[in-house]
Amino acid sequence: MNKSRRLSLYFWVFLVLNLGFIAWSRTYLKPLTTREIVKFEVAKTLPVAQGIMAEWDAEKMEKAKESIQADYLFILLYTAGFITCVLLLARLSKHELLLKTGRFITWLLPVAAVCDIIENIAMTRTLSGHASAFNVTLAYDMAVAKFSIIILTLIFLLICFLFWIGSKFAPKYKTLSA
Repeated sequence: MNKSRRLSLYFWVFLVLNLGFIAWSRTYLKPLTTREIVKFEVAKTLPVAQGIMAEWDAEKMEKAKESIQADYLFILLYTAGFITCVLLLARLSKHELLLKTGRFITWLLPVAAVCDIIENIAMTRTLSGHASAFNVTLAYDMAVAKFSIIILTLIFLLICFLFWIGSKFAPKYKTLSA
């Protein structure tokens, strides 16, 4: 099996696993929503985080803790999925610059995963009664770093996809002989 086919297979496997995890977590974590947990991730200040926690009943507080624990598996899934997708689309673009940039991004994605882990630790401490400005700010800063890398990755993937689609429809030019 050549490298592109293997990457394509891994891409589909990770896509199915990520979508399955997202579907499962939305159902399992009810009544807590993804929007509520993201709002908590980016609370930025202790009073905002405390206000969010005050709005949650005991069930939502417990589900928020479970969400953070489940997120460790999701970190592995989305990181592997993004790395596979970056490598595949960079290869399909057939552009050397995009291939090199893709390799660089595959080094950034584990950094996003580490930021996500640190963010989860800070949020867990906050939810476990150790709410402090440091923990809330740390969670916010790590979320911003993580989301920045993910947004950069998504933009890169869009560019690779456009080059790949363009190569499918662009006319093939022949070189002229003298």
